[in-house]
Amino acid sequence: MSIHDVVARSRRAAGVSAAVLAAVLLTGCTGGGGAPEETATASTDSSSSSRASASAESTASAGAGDTSTTTPAPSGSESPLPDDWRPQEPTVLATGQKVPDDYEPATLEHPARNVPKPVMPEEAKQETEAGAQAFLNYRADAQWYSIQTGDTSLIRQVTSTDCANCVEQYDSFDRVYSDGNWSGGGMEIQKIIPDSFIKRADGGYNLPVETVNYGLVTFRGGKVIERQIPFDLKDRFDVYILYKEGSWLYVTASPRGSM
Repeated sequence: MSIHDVVARSRRAAGVSAAVLAAVLLTGCTGGGGAPEETATASTDSSSSSRASASAESTASAGAGDTSTTTPAPSGSESPLPDDWRPQEPTVLATGQKVPDDYEPATLEHPARNVPKPVMPEEAKQETEAGAQAFLNYRADAQWYSIQTGDTSLIRQVTSTDCANCVEQYDSFDRVYSDGNWSGGGMEIQKIIPDSFIKRADGGYNLPVETVNYGLVTFRGGKVIERQIPFDLKDRFDVYILYKEGSWLYVTASPRGSM
């Protein structure tokens, strides 16, 4: 089975992925002004996530019909998030790389400053369970960096171009900044379920993961125009990664057990 076949099968099974999830939510962020949109979503496929349609007042379905563990976000004073809510930013990246003291999170007035550029650890180049986890950790850092800066080069380097949802997601990150907007938050970590590191006949690894997303916010002209509610999904997604010529490649994500 080729990478193209794997991605096509994943699309049929889910439509959107965890990594894509983060993107999905980001993609509407260039919409009009007014009250900020709050999104509570759990769908499936891409990078954190491909794209799912998410509304400010409903929780999106993830694959096989079960819904997100997050609470739908009503608008106005009943919102579960206060108006001044901001995503939790890391002091240490998923790989263990320290965030410098001069890092400044994004605010209404300016994008994030002094954002540390992720460095791939040597372990992330090994075809082992620890190496696969180190790779997913690096990928999480690269995605966070792209959301914080609008520079998607690192996350694209470790993602298969066959993952159309991923590419669409990264394009949306680019557009946020090219349109004069910026984002904060966006850290999403995927932890491999222990003892699941088994190579498939097609040469890839389809790994069940726990996904934790710390939320995201997008700013325009001194206003918040989009907010993604944090979520923690322990049994929702699998990620498919491929080891080839000494390095890992992220291919897609899908609902648990669908691949």
